[in-house]
Amino acid sequence: MEWKKIRQKVFLLLCMTMVLLFLLIRSRVEEPEKKGELAEILEIPEEDVEEPEEVWQLPGADAVIRVLLLAEDGGLFHEDQELDREYAGELEYYEEEDGWVIVNELPLEEYLRWVVPSEMPSYYSMEALKAQAVCARTYAVWHMQEYAYPEYKAHVDDSVSFQVYHNLENQETTDQAVKETEGQIMLYEDMPVKAYYFATSCGSTTDEMIWEKGDRNLTPYIAGRIIGDMETDKDLTNEEDFHDFITTKHAGDLEIAEPWYRWSCYVPLEQITKNVETWADARAARSADGILLQKGEQYVLPGSEEIGAVESAEIIERNTGGAAQQMLLGGQDGMLKIKYEYNIRLMLGIPGGEIHKNDGSIGEGGNLLPSGYFVLEPVETDGKLTGYQVYGGGLGHGAGMSQNGARIMAEQGSGYEEILQYFYDGIRLARLGET
Repeated sequence: MEWKKIRQKVFLLLCMTMVLLFLLIRSRVEEPEKKGELAEILEIPEEDVEEPEEVWQLPGADAVIRVLLLAEDGGLFHEDQELDREYAGELEYYEEEDGWVIVNELPLEEYLRWVVPSEMPSYYSMEALKAQAVCARTYAVWHMQEYAYPEYKAHVDDSVSFQVYHNLENQETTDQAVKETEGQIMLYEDMPVKAYYFATSCGSTTDEMIWEKGDRNLTPYIAGRIIGDMETDKDLTNEEDFHDFITTKHAGDLEIAEPWYRWSCYVPLEQITKNVETWADARAARSADGILLQKGEQYVLPGSEEIGAVESAEIIERNTGGAAQQMLLGGQDGMLKIKYEYNIRLMLGIPGGEIHKNDGSIGEGGNLLPSGYFVLEPVETDGKLTGYQVYGGGLGHGAGMSQNGARIMAEQGSGYEEILQYFYDGIRLARLGET
């Protein structure tokens, strides 16, 4: 009996030994593989894992845009159906009493191949061209939410009122910028942004309240800011503070070396009078309150009344960043209040006049002052006011992205996404998805 118990114990011990040996051998065989799996996990840092790219479904990657082609005189109607250049996509013709209306329908990405070189020089740095491509695409998508010309189902026209289209032939560099950003747009919260852009800043930008229908509450990403490293506690909506700002060159300004960073010109009262006679009624007809005539203590629409020879001009309100917002023009027979930067620039334009630029060169004036960032200093002859010396800065409306600022940032090593996030507060990139 005793011998039987011993045999059972020996057998049990043998079994346990064999099990332990088996587990030991198995662990040694599998150990390298387990260590390899752990090493692969550790070699991929968490921040390097790419998140899925956000997708915007409307209008979609295969979107087409409809562009109304304006006639040579800037009007809607062409004398005939013949155009002086070829267009991609399809052309649609609408015969009207005053002539032909022509609409070009084409893929959005093809449209951009002709917009980007028309809006930004093709020799600019690639990252600036990419930023421009994303701006142009986003701006187009924003407008594609409705028709600017519903009777012709056209989203935009081909003028500066939207984006210049087909003014120049497409270029290899701009084609590359469009291709490498294909489908990418900017979103703020859950919607495409109004991606305004302009040529050169004076060292500050503004918001869209410079336009009659602008609403800064709806476009918080278009915000006035200092462009560059300069720090200031000045209130640029204050006339004295803005005068100091615009008549000084600031070492930290990003575009301090640009020709249009600062400029000056002389505007005679005679020219202002001509501008009022030419443009006041036309602009009043297109605006709810952009051109107002003083009646007692009130300002009303001017109608056909004239104010006579202009005898004085004064900026009475500035928007964010210092852009001129309201101006009073005093005439022999009345007073006009001019509102919004475009109307103000139009009333002070000097067609054929001289504009002295930041680099010492002289440019030719046009119907518009170069920008709404300026101050007026009276010029007298024999004790009588004869006009104003205008000291200004920047080229264009000054809201959104400065194109020359984007170029300089790109030359300094910034990528296009960084550029866009610098000029548009709180935006993110998304891509157009398949519909």
